[in-house]
Amino acid sequence: MKLRLLGKPRELLGKKELDLDLGRATLREVLEALPKEVRELVTDGRRFKMIVLINGVSAESRGGLDAEIGPDDEITIMPEVGGG
Repeated sequence: MKLRLLGKPRELLGKKELDLDLGRATLREVLEALPKEVRELVTDGRRFKMIVLINGVSAESRGGLDAEIGPDDEITIMPEVGGG
């Protein structure tokens, strides 16, 4: 699976993309493979603190942290955008 990072997660990891070989996993398991400081930016363990997309669709609508992720899926993590 491919993990695309934008904003602060990208800065912390120093990479814009990661390829993870976890087979089939939940989104929670994918996030647990990341360093703690990145994981804590993305979730508090119950809800998302950033926008998380699975193949361009909100992870919330796919089951949240329990969403099933396959080896061909792409996960995008980015900060919420605001302004006016």
